[in-house]
Amino acid sequence: MIAICIGHSRKIKGRYDGGAYSPWLNINERDFNLQVASQLLKHLTQNGIPCRVISDYKGNGYGSAMADVANQVEDIHASIALELHFNSAQPSANGHEWLYWHSSSKGKALAEAFNAQFNKDHPNIKARGLKAITAQDRGGAFLRNTHCPSLILEPFFGSSQSDCQQITPESVAKSYAKALISV
Repeated sequence: MIAICIGHSRKIKGRYDGGAYSPWLNINERDFNLQVASQLLKHLTQNGIPCRVISDYKGNGYGSAMADVANQVEDIHASIALELHFNSAQPSANGHEWLYWHSSSKGKALAEAFNAQFNKDHPNIKARGLKAITAQDRGGAFLRNTHCPSLILEPFFGSSQSDCQQITPESVAKSYAKALISV
């Protein structure tokens, strides 16, 4: 079972956090990745790979939301957990990167598969590489709290016009599916 977790799915004052907004795609991270997850679910199901989308994190703060999503991942007996995001920074920042827990050899191997597949499918988006995350790093709670190998997926910069011109939810989902099928 693969847990497809949608980043920025914690409610703040009754509304989803949403994450970064891409002016080039005219959408926020959560809404973009809901589309990716829908397509990924279709591709994986067609290939006989069980998966579930988790798109509602309970909790009053970041820590409790990460504990909740980790519990949801464990409740469905996931063997892999992915948290879908995209990056955002100054307009010149670009590229894809794959975050894994620093001591997880399975997480690192999974990140390598995603990096290789994305390089193949999106050769004009800069490869920023794999990022080993520790407890002090941003994103560490999701990677640390999940009981199974997990990744935070950052396939492009929503703030980069060039990256966004090369991306669709379908193209991202296809790359993710191919990476998962290859491992």
